[in-house]
Amino acid sequence: MKLKKLIPVTIFCVLISACSSNIADYIAHSKSFPYDEIVSSEQIETWGFKKGNYRDTYRDLSISYLYAAPLEKSKIKYSIETDSGQSTTTVALAIDRKALKNSYSGTLILLHGFRASKEFMLNSALYFRLLGFHVVIPDLLGHGESGGNKEYGVGDSKIINRLIDDLIDTGIIENQHIYLLGNSMGSLAAARISQSRQDISGLILQAPMLEFDQAVYLYAKENFPLLSKAISENEIKIGALTALKEANISSQDTKIEPLIMNSSIPVLLFTSNTDPISPYDHFKNLDQGHIRVVNLPERNHPSMAIIGDIEHRILQEWLTPN
Repeated sequence: MKLKKLIPVTIFCVLISACSSNIADYIAHSKSFPYDEIVSSEQIETWGFKKGNYRDTYRDLSISYLYAAPLEKSKIKYSIETDSGQSTTTVALAIDRKALKNSYSGTLILLHGFRASKEFMLNSALYFRLLGFHVVIPDLLGHGESGGNKEYGVGDSKIINRLIDDLIDTGIIENQHIYLLGNSMGSLAAARISQSRQDISGLILQAPMLEFDQAVYLYAKENFPLLSKAISENEIKIGALTALKEANISSQDTKIEPLIMNSSIPVLLFTSNTDPISPYDHFKNLDQGHIRVVNLPERNHPSMAIIGDIEHRILQEWLTPN
C-alpha cells in the first residue's frame, strides 16, 4: 500500500502587515488543509471506511466522522514523506498479522491536529485495524466536515465525549477496551476526554500540543521563519490568546501536563528531540509511573501523526492483549 506525500499542517500564511488581530482572525477562520494529496475519497471507501454524522443536541452542532471494523487484509505496508520547515522525514511501516506477538480487540478513537482533518489520521487507523481494533476518526469542531467554530481541543472534548456515548448506545462500538489517540492539538482533546470517562483503557499522545500561545509561536518559527522575525514573539502569542478568548477558552485550559499527570490510566507519549514544536525535552520528565515518554529521533512534527516501525514495536508491548 502506498500513500501520497503528506503535506505539513501549518498555522500561518505569510502576512506582510500582520499583527495580533490578523493572527487571531487567521487562526479562528483558516480552513483545514485539503487531503486529496494524501488519499482519494474512492480509496477511503475501498479501505472499508464508512462516514457517519453525529448531531449534538446540546450544542446544535454536527460532527463528521469515519469508522471501520478490523482490517480483513493480513498485511499493510507504507512509506510516507513529510516536510516541515527545512526538514524532511520518511516514516515506514510493514506488518504481517502472522508476525504479531499478541491479538487485540476494542476501539481506537483518533483525533487529528490543528488544520488537519480525519483523513490525515487514516494511516494510523489502518494500523490499528490490522491489530484487530475498530476505529473512529472524527473531525474536530471547525475542521474538515464538522460544524461550529474552532475550540482548540477544549470544547471539542465535550462533544466528542457525547459522540462516544452515542456510538456505544447505537452499537457501533462496545464500551470496553477503548483507547484514545491524539495528535498535536488532538492530544489535548484526548487527554480531556479521558478525564471524564471511566471506560478508557489508555491514552496515546503523538507530539502533544504545548500551551496554545507557545505552540502557535513555535509553529510560526519553524514553518515561517521570516514571518516570526518580522513579528515579535509577544505579538504572535497575543494573537493566539485573542483567538482563545474569542472562543471563551483560557490559556490554562490548553495545558496538557496536569491532565497527563493526574490521569488514572496508562499514558504513552511519543515525541521527538528533532521536533521543535513538541520537543522531547519538554515532556521527558513526565516519564514515571503510569506515563511512558518515548523519543522518536529524526522526526519532524507532521511525521508524528504516522505510526512507524518503532512505534509498532512499542505499542505491541504497551497495549493490553486479548
